[in-house]
Amino acid sequence: MPHVGTPFIILGADAVLAALPASPVQLAHACQALGFELAAPATWGDELIAERCLQRLAGYEHPTAVMCSCPLVTERLTRSSALLEPFMLTFSSPPVATARYLRGAYEGQQLHITYVGACPGAKDDSIDARMRPAELLEAFVENGIVLGAQPKSFDALVPLDRRRFYSLPGGTPAADHVERSAHRSLIELAGDDVVLELTQQLMEHTPALLDLSVPLGCACAGAGEHALNGKPRAALLLHEPPRARQKVLDPSLRVDVTQTLSEACALHATAPEEPLEVEAQAAADAMPVCEDGEVPPPDLASDRVSPEATIIRGRSVTFRSAASAPRYATDSGAMVPRASLAVLRRTLARMTKHTAQRQPRLARARRDRSVELREGLGGQGSDTPHWLAIGAADLPRPVPPPPARHRPRAMLEL
Repeated sequence: MPHVGTPFIILGADAVLAALPASPVQLAHACQALGFELAAPATWGDELIAERCLQRLAGYEHPTAVMCSCPLVTERLTRSSALLEPFMLTFSSPPVATARYLRGAYEGQQLHITYVGACPGAKDDSIDARMRPAELLEAFVENGIVLGAQPKSFDALVPLDRRRFYSLPGGTPAADHVERSAHRSLIELAGDDVVLELTQQLMEHTPALLDLSVPLGCACAGAGEHALNGKPRAALLLHEPPRARQKVLDPSLRVDVTQTLSEACALHATAPEEPLEVEAQAAADAMPVCEDGEVPPPDLASDRVSPEATIIRGRSVTFRSAASAPRYATDSGAMVPRASLAVLRRTLARMTKHTAQRQPRLARARRDRSVELREGLGGQGSDTPHWLAIGAADLPRPVPPPPARHRPRAMLEL
């Protein structure tokens, strides 16, 4: 049967990173040009998870708790044994929380929700289809939608609030909320062996909330294939609007984001390793067919293009490598490969590092030359140019001490 319902799309953190240098607003405009009625940010799910985590921490019995909103974290901590189960706070993934919030906000309306991202925890009944960021970018190229040419602001539409109040990328509460609400500290583990660091923290009984999603490759936290250099989570926050001063979501909507440990383990065990299937047969039934039985090409001149006809095209969605990623277009319309952009970023980074390393050497050379000049090393017989040579008579002489009759009485007594 064909897809039914209003097409919505959830843009994960890795989808926003894959679309750079295009802004998230331009990405949302491109999704609307592709046929989606609404492009929701996965930050909404982060907010729901962080708020629920703070509520659980308020009455938590153990001094140390471990944040588990990513199946990768749950799988790693339960791989050997279940000894860490009492310390784990398990929640649904951010895309699932966002999808449940959308269905609650549009209760009574039939929705078809597509998630774009690599989160393995997005397998849920609330999400109808899943795609990789490369597939969405390829759909833009196939339909002539240039990300860089999209508007950078919402003129005729009310923009969706992408700000954060409680959360960090991945659903972890911000440090100030953890300290204020739960009287704990937030510790983000980032070592080579995070499990060893986690064990050390548990042995010390430090009142803290431990987060190890970034080193374990959580795509919702900014890690993964499209992670930025340096600290992925902090780099992702630089592309988001300033933090809000109050809640950004409707408090009247009750969304269940809790998850038991058994459900989280079962979700990771059943996560598919094959290419994601996005109901290809139903999409093929929904596509228009010509009299000769062939599928007509999409109408690029139309304002609205059916997402089933452009994204799916009657085939399954496959995982493509970074080499097959589409190209970006400049303001003049010239296509620029993503590899060129990556080379440019690396070149700028090397130039910045070289400048930072060169400045101390220049300052040290200036100090050494000043010392040489003051000590009169620029006189006769030295290698210093004659125009830098300063004789001993040209150097400033020290001020002699005052005569005895003008010295203070204390000095005379000494």
